[in-house]
Amino acid sequence: MAQNIYDREDFYNAYITHIDRSDKEADLSTDPAWTRIGPLIPCLKDKHVLDLGCGTGWFCRWAIRQGAKSVLGVDISKNMLARARELTSTDEFPQIEYQRADLDQFTLPDNKTNMYGVVFSSLTLHYLTNLDRMMSLVHRVLQPGGSFVFNVEHPIYTSPYKPRVVTDKETDEKSWNFNNYYEEGERVVDWLAPGLRKQHRTVTGYMQAILKTNFDLTGFVEFLPTEEELQKNLVNEIETIRPLFLMMSMKKRLS
Repeated sequence: MAQNIYDREDFYNAYITHIDRSDKEADLSTDPAWTRIGPLIPCLKDKHVLDLGCGTGWFCRWAIRQGAKSVLGVDISKNMLARARELTSTDEFPQIEYQRADLDQFTLPDNKTNMYGVVFSSLTLHYLTNLDRMMSLVHRVLQPGGSFVFNVEHPIYTSPYKPRVVTDKETDEKSWNFNNYYEEGERVVDWLAPGLRKQHRTVTGYMQAILKTNFDLTGFVEFLPTEEELQKNLVNEIETIRPLFLMMSMKKRLS
């Protein structure tokens, strides 16, 4: 079962404060992560869309504004889904449905097979213990030629048991505490609140899950900031010493 830390009061309150400071819906064009993953998303016009780990529903609403026919947003957290429903006017977005589910156990009925034109997941898959199961589900419900687009915390970022920046005593040079890369499995870290559990996988681990499901990889991006983003203070300088996100897009084969 995936951890439901967003329904823990201390974490949820810290998270809502965090996203209120950087509202993703305010202007996606200035969000550095979005400028990388956005181009991986195909045209959504008249497509049924599935959002895995929808959180506050920002992508669901964006998808409808891009012409999607319908969107199903799925999340484990009651708090996040309540927030999503607050922000999603039923008059403006009647095509959006939200569903609560543990994505480690989530499934869809047979009548959803080959239904979705696009499946999207933002910063969710690294919380799941069974990635192969999720990849198989996504492959089943995608239409032939449909796309799966996701981002995760980069394996270099998730690998250490105690993630931190290290400063060399002689040179004062900063580096990332990069260790235990090949040891896949659970990491417990403090972010916004203590005790956040995530699953570390190598790049090979992600690629094996993709290839064994017979997806064709169409996009691969490691997030590193540009000089312009640094000068505009859109990202922290710490992002220059290790990639924060890994983003991929893939297609289900036509036959």
